[in-house]
Amino acid sequence: MFDSLAKTLSCDLDVANLPVRAEQIRARLKSYPVMVAGQVLIAGLLVSMMWDKVSHSLLLIWAGVLLVELAVEAFHAWHYAYETRTLDECRLWRARMITFVIITGSIWGTGGVLLFVPDDLAYQALLICVYLGLAAGAATTNPVFPPALYIYISLLMLPLLMVNALVGDRVHIILAIMLTVYLAYVINAGRALAHTFELALRRTFENEQLVEQLTGEKSHAEQSDRMKSRFLAAASHDLRQPLHALNLFLAALKTHVSGARGNELHCKVEHSVEVLSSMLDILLDVSRLDAGVVQPNYQLFTIQSLLIRLKEEFLVLAQEKGLQLEVAECDKQVCSDPVLLECVLRNLISNAIHHSEQGTVSIYYKVIEQGLEVTVQDTGVGIAPENLPHIFEEYYQVGNQSRNRRKGLGLGLAIVKRLDRLLGYQLQVHSILGEGSRFVFIIPEREPVAVEI
Repeated sequence: MFDSLAKTLSCDLDVANLPVRAEQIRARLKSYPVMVAGQVLIAGLLVSMMWDKVSHSLLLIWAGVLLVELAVEAFHAWHYAYETRTLDECRLWRARMITFVIITGSIWGTGGVLLFVPDDLAYQALLICVYLGLAAGAATTNPVFPPALYIYISLLMLPLLMVNALVGDRVHIILAIMLTVYLAYVINAGRALAHTFELALRRTFENEQLVEQLTGEKSHAEQSDRMKSRFLAAASHDLRQPLHALNLFLAALKTHVSGARGNELHCKVEHSVEVLSSMLDILLDVSRLDAGVVQPNYQLFTIQSLLIRLKEEFLVLAQEKGLQLEVAECDKQVCSDPVLLECVLRNLISNAIHHSEQGTVSIYYKVIEQGLEVTVQDTGVGIAPENLPHIFEEYYQVGNQSRNRRKGLGLGLAIVKRLDRLLGYQLQVHSILGEGSRFVFIIPEREPVAVEI
């Protein structure tokens, strides 16, 4: 019976709206325990109320038929509750529910006729109140499954309405009119609730689809970015080789260039190649870090030799800008990758000198429980609070919105942040606009473990 009815009612349930219709069916199934318990309780109270006014056998037969139907309905809801995954299963459940609603609504509608006590307006009013309550309850629970709303309330109220109309006196005619108005109002209110529930379901599924689509696109973009980084990391030697050859050719060409104009052009070409080489080196370093091909080679070494080399490298640049470069002496041994640590310090010192016009750039240290705390501090322009969260982003340069390449690519701090994550340095930055900045990181205590690259 259910299979044939399912085919008849399948026009409103197809692949396109399956998710929404399936969720409506599941919502209806979830409400079954409360619905069944409520109907059993109301039926019991109604029988008790009418016990002295209606034939006992009639009451017991009506209540028994209702209880059997509710038991069958509850059994199906419990036994087949999880069969709402496929289109065929949902069509079958739709047919079951409509069948149960027709039977249950017909039993309650019949009760409105059988339990109608002639010539006793008080009991008639009590019966009407019970049915009004049933209709109101159906309007608030059945909108999750709209067919149940329209069928159940109509079958529930129409027989009682017709009985009052057939009595024919003025009071019952008025009652019939009032019941008609109430029926129309309840169905309309239930229809609005059903529309709201379905709209909420559709928006939920649309949002889930958008999230799934965005997640897929994000994953694809991240995969493409990783593939690009791996390609650049793998091709770094091949990309550097032509520039290296170009530098050799420029050096060889210098002996063949004569005249002031020729030497001037040669110097400009040489400078352009140096800038290009520097930019390419930075970009390839970022790509190698993003691709994960750089692995730290931890060694135990004294940091002082590294500091001396960096001071000699940046001292002339600092003096040209009228800055003092102060590097504290440190005989502490640390366990880290000396090449990567040097890269971190070089970028931080270069950044400090670049953003300072006067004063001092200082590098000092403090032994703490976690390891060696290293500080690179300057008395430069500082960083505004709104810019501070962005300074480690690629190509972000405070005060260089015009993208003047003479001021660099804005990748120095991006490299520092990547190396910080790789080495576990816990880098922090503190800055006051107009007073300077302080970059602090910790070289943690660890045992030296050599890792092959």
